[in-house]
This record gives sequence, structure tokens and C-alpha cells, in this order.
Amino acid sequence: MLPPLIADMNITTPVVQFLRSQGVDVVSAFEEGWHFYEDTKILANAHLMDRFVLTHDSDFGHLAVYLKQPTTGIILLRPGGRTPDEVISDLQDLLEMEVDWTPPLIAVYRFGRLRIRRL
Repeated sequence: MLPPLIADMNITTPVVQFLRSQGVDVVSAFEEGWHFYEDTKILANAHLMDRFVLTHDSDFGHLAVYLKQPTTGIILLRPGGRTPDEVISDLQDLLEMEVDWTPPLIAVYRFGRLRIRRL
């Protein structure tokens, strides 16, 4: 099971709905009206809410690793620009994996491969 999430603005509504249908606790930045929030604010909100950020945007990793912004965790789905069905397929694979989601960490999922960097 995935940890509690905040779905970044680039995670589409069908993907959020799929995650919820699988029992994942997910808050949508879009639904929350965070359209104009900078990535730093979304990451800070996620940390305050003890949630991971689910995103296609590698800037979140930069914020956490190089700028040392506090984070609970980041799940980066690569590459970006894929259809909702392709993203859902990736998430189905990710949901089937046994992963230690103990924070803080950055997880990068790309075409069936998951890399985890503990912070």
C-alpha cells in the first residue's frame, strides 16, 4: 500500500480517483485549490500533513535534496507527459510492490523499476 499522498497539480483527476478506489489516502492539490502554490508550498503542506508528494515534477527532489526543505517523502513518476491510463498502469505495478515507505525518502518509479533514496 502507498503512504498517504498529496497529488501534485500534474496528477490528473482520473489518477486520483483510481488511487482512492484502491484505498489510498490521497489529497488532490487541484481539488484543494492550490493552483497557484509554488512547489515549496506544496512540499511544506505535505510535510505538515505527514504525506508524500506524488508528482511527475523532479523539482521536488531538488527542493528536498539540495535545498534541504523538510519532506516526509516524494514519489516521482517518470517520465512525465504520459496518459492517465499509462500512469494508472504504473501505479498498479507500484501498488503490488512491497516497499518500506518509512520516511523521509524519495522514490522514483520508471517503467517497472523503483529506486529509493533515503534522506
